[in-house]
Amino acid sequence: MNQGDRLRITIKDEPGDVVGGVLTLIEDLSTGQSGFMIASAHNGYQTTDPNTCVGTDFSFHPEFDTAKFGNFVSWAALQANVNFAMEIGHFTPGAHGDNDSDDEPCFPGPTVAGCLNFATGGDTDFDGTSYLFDWPDGRRNSATSIAIHSVKGGGIGPLSPSDDTGNYDQPFPIIQLETEVAASETTCQPNGVGCVVPPVGAQFYPFYAVKKNGGNDDSSDDWENCTLLFGNFSGRGINNFGGAAQYGASNLYWFFGQNSSGPRSNPCIPHPKGQDER
Repeated sequence: MNQGDRLRITIKDEPGDVVGGVLTLIEDLSTGQSGFMIASAHNGYQTTDPNTCVGTDFSFHPEFDTAKFGNFVSWAALQANVNFAMEIGHFTPGAHGDNDSDDEPCFPGPTVAGCLNFATGGDTDFDGTSYLFDWPDGRRNSATSIAIHSVKGGGIGPLSPSDDTGNYDQPFPIIQLETEVAASETTCQPNGVGCVVPPVGAQFYPFYAVKKNGGNDDSSDDWENCTLLFGNFSGRGINNFGGAAQYGASNLYWFFGQNSSGPRSNPCIPHPKGQDER
């Protein structure tokens, strides 16, 4: 793949206890190349015994057969379902980092010099470049970190198969915006106090937004054709869900270190007149 390539990604289940499993197919629409992998026992995937670390050949299949709200992996910090995630932090560029306690070990490059501190969980003090204001914001000279839209052009995020045809043409009606950055904050308490976004010590925390693919009239109700963005986006034709406020408060019901917007309507599918979900 090359920077700027357009990709079509398909993730689905392939039946079978040995050769089946979760299939991930990536098609590079710019170059015409493609590749796939099935997380199957046949391909060498294994599950690990947590007591002995012994691996056993295993075919990984989805835990649930629907993506309805509540079908989450019970042990995860996030309420993970069908999801897209951006992971930031853990890295400070520069041969000597930012000269504080979490810089070691550092390396000289050659591509990008920097520091990773695996011993204490990464760059955990929220003063690295990941937490500065200089995130993509849509301007000509500022790159866009991601731009994700449905291959059908009718909604952000993944598509599920329709019941009658089996084709992947149905956008998910419900979305949720969440982060677990609070789980790394020393100020975050089990009662939710101090579990804030942006985290203490950060100048900024990036957020998700949707951009209308056609037109900039923010007052119209044609949000059913959107692209998902991540960074520091605002202005006409942009719905950023309130910026960093989109992550909501500490989700004490699930895990106090997770901040969640709660389930909300996908803004990029058609809604009846007068029921704009922006």
